[in-house]
Amino acid sequence: MTSDELALRFSLRHDTTTRLLKTLELHGFVEPSRFAERYQPGRTAGALSKKFLSETPIAGIARSVLQALADRHNATSTLAVDDAGEALFLVVCNGLNRESSPCCHVGSAYPLAQTAAGHALLFTSQTSMNRSVSELSQCPVETEALHESFCFFRASGCFRLLLPDKNLLLLAAPLHLNNAVLALELVLPTTAQAAHDPAGPMKDLLAAVELIQRKCAALGVRYLEDS
Repeated sequence: MTSDELALRFSLRHDTTTRLLKTLELHGFVEPSRFAERYQPGRTAGALSKKFLSETPIAGIARSVLQALADRHNATSTLAVDDAGEALFLVVCNGLNRESSPCCHVGSAYPLAQTAAGHALLFTSQTSMNRSVSELSQCPVETEALHESFCFFRASGCFRLLLPDKNLLLLAAPLHLNNAVLALELVLPTTAQAAHDPAGPMKDLLAAVELIQRKCAALGVRYLEDS
C-alpha cells in the first residue's frame, strides 16, 4: 500500500502516517516494495509472523493431515482462518511432485471472496457474510462466484472456486474448533483428472476435516489458548 492508502485505511493524518512508516522501516517492520512509493511487511514482521503461526496449537495437528492429503492428490492443501476480513493461511502443504502453490504461502492473506477457504469462512460467519456480500454487490463476477460456491456447498458439503487464469480448482470445507472456525482448502490443477471429477478429493477433504476435529477434541486443542 502507499502512504496515502495507509493514512486513509487507518484514519490518520498524512504526516503522522509518514512518520510512523519511517519508524517501522527503521526497525524492519515494513520496507519499500518493488512498486513505486508502496510499502510491504519487512523482515522483522515476517519473522514475528512465522514464530506466531508456528506456535499456533492447531497447526501442529493439522500439518500431518494436510500433508497426507496433499500427497494423495499431488495438490496443495492449506489451513486458513478469518483475519479481519481476509483468509490468513496458517499451514500450507504441497504434494510430493508439486511445487509451491501460486495461490498462497504461510502467512499470506487474501480477501475472503477470492479463495474457497474464504468462502467457507464467510458462510460460517453470518455477520461477516452479510457484510461481505453487500460489499461485493458492486462486483457481479465475485458475487456470482460466491453464490455458486455457496450452492455447491449446500449440495456437497464443500465450497468450490475455479480460477481459469491460473488453471486451478479450489475446494474447501469449514473446520469447527471449540473456540474458532477455520477452513481447510485443497488446490488442484484443472488439468488433473480429479479436478474434472472432484468427488474423490472432496471425500478426502471432508475426512481430513473430521480427523483434525477429532484429534483437537481428544487433546483439548483450541485455535489459540486463552490469554
